Amino acid sequence: MPKYAGRKAVVVGGAGGLGLAVAKLLVEGGAEVLVTGGASADLAGAAAEVGSAAHVVGCETADPVAVAALGPAVAARLGGIDHLFVHAENGLPPAAPPCLLPLLREGGSVVLTGSSADPAVNSLARLVRCRGSDSDAARAALQLAVDHSRTSPAPAPAPARTKRI
Repeated sequence: MPKYAGRKAVVVGGAGGLGLAVAKLLVEGGAEVLVTGGASADLAGAAAEVGSAAHVVGCETADPVAVAALGPAVAARLGGIDHLFVHAENGLPPAAPPCLLPLLREGGSVVLTGSSADPAVNSLARLVRCRGSDSDAARAALQLAVDHSRTSPAPAPAPARTKRI
């Protein structure tokens, strides 16, 4: 059974670079993936690289209307999601789109990734830093997501209900 079989993921900013590498690894592992890219992204090229198991849609993350429309588009294509990756090529990634957070299944993960040649930006990421190729960094990002899913605490039991007479 493939490593990510049955999982659903969204890769915001996944039409190139590290985001595309993450999307390709997810698809190769059996996940169903929705990839977004902005106006300058080669969406057709990304679709050809990730294959038919991925949905590739245009979404300019700087446009609030486009981001708001992303939630219904993801819900229609994937339903709930297990992993949300938000990638920025130059600098710190933006926050996860709020419209996607309600679609995360229990135990789901959000991984923010970014790549930059600017040492000031890189120095902000002291907790987790990956160096190497896009493929190496993508594997590390996926490991973070999978580790989170395995180590998420079980939901607290519902409090006992009492009835007053």
